[in-house]
Amino acid sequence: MRSYYKYAIVCALLLVAAFGFAQQQRGDVELQFQGSYFTTIGTDYTFGSGNISAKIGPYITDALQIGIGPTLSITTTTTTTVGPAPLYALQQESKTTTTFGSTAFFVYSFLMRGAKAVPYLGAEYFKSDFSNSDDKGSVGISAGLKYYFAKKTAFDVSGNYLFTLNSEQQGGMLLFAVGLSFLL
Repeated sequence: MRSYYKYAIVCALLLVAAFGFAQQQRGDVELQFQGSYFTTIGTDYTFGSGNISAKIGPYITDALQIGIGPTLSITTTTTTTVGPAPLYALQQESKTTTTFGSTAFFVYSFLMRGAKAVPYLGAEYFKSDFSNSDDKGSVGISAGLKYYFAKKTAFDVSGNYLFTLNSEQQGGMLLFAVGLSFLL
């Protein structure tokens, strides 16, 4: 049992060591670039989608940020079907689409004095395709961590859960994103 205390103390010291450099302040404007990718794999249908986004927003207080940003989504779907008799050969059909959308968000950062690591929670509205007027978009929550490896530059990792605002659709999307943030 005593060895567990040693491990707990080492873990606590490592966490404390992770806190120590820069973080945002009221009035800073943050520019962020993020990317994400997800795919499904099946025998007769595969779906892959990548999303690249840029976000910009000011810090209203040291901890509260609001912002907007454009998104670019590239989606590929592949369907495999069995051909007609007598050969029954497998046939694949792929389709790739590109869409432009936008996101609006707010984030609350849990600041510690001089922290290198800054955890945060947030909410966002996301519309993946401006050309689809029937799509009402999605809303959701996010949680993440920014790690400042330089005074005004951070590595950002987040998890997002979005659910659709379209009444004919159900379910949600779990999205993990990585990116870089720059304080301007």
